[in-house]
Order: sequence, then structure tokens, then C-alpha cells
Amino acid sequence: MTIINTLDIYEDLKSQFKEEEARTLTKALEKSLEEYQKKQESFLATKDDIANMRTELKEDINKVRLATKDDITNLRTEVKEDINKVRNKLANAKAEIIKWLFIFLVGQGISIIGILKFIK
Repeated sequence: MTIINTLDIYEDLKSQFKEEEARTLTKALEKSLEEYQKKQESFLATKDDIANMRTELKEDINKVRLATKDDITNLRTEVKEDINKVRNKLANAKAEIIKWLFIFLVGQGISIIGILKFIK
């Protein structure tokens, strides 16, 4: 950004205007430039602003990491619980199948014995 020397501007204006007019114009220009600079400073980020933003961003990233780790831990726990439920259901189904198989075999055995007695 170039620095404007108002003294040089005043000297240039003095050659074209009266001294009082040149001084007034130069003061108005200085005031305008100062206001512009103040507005620019309020828009520009300082090193402290950047450092604070960096710190906040790191904190946010760490929060997300912790939340993600907690989510993964919870998900693993839920998956383990679901697997155990499925195992229990399979064990119950297996017991039920064996029970019905035994009933069927006993029924078949009785039927075969009855048929054999009837044939003899």
C-alpha cells in the first residue's frame, strides 16, 4: 500500500489554488484518508485475531475428534449387543429345532412300531 504524502499534495495544490484553498483541500484529504485507514483497520484481521481463530479451530477439531471417538465406542458397544442378541436367538432356534426333531423322531418311532405290530 503506497503512503500518500499530503505535504507534496499541498505543494502541488498551492501552485494551482490560493494557499487557503490548498490548505483546506489538503486537510479534507488528510481527514478522508484517516477515516479510510480507520475503516480498513477495523476490517483487517490482526495477528491476535488469527491466533484466536486458530485456537478456536483447534478446540473445535478436538471436540469433533472426541465426539467421533465416543460415537465409534458407542457404535461398537451397540454392534456387540446386537451380535449377542443374534447369538441368543440362534441358540434358542437351535434348541427349538432339536426339540421338534426329537418329537418327530419319537412320533416316527411309535408309528413304525405300530405298523410293525399291525403287519405281524
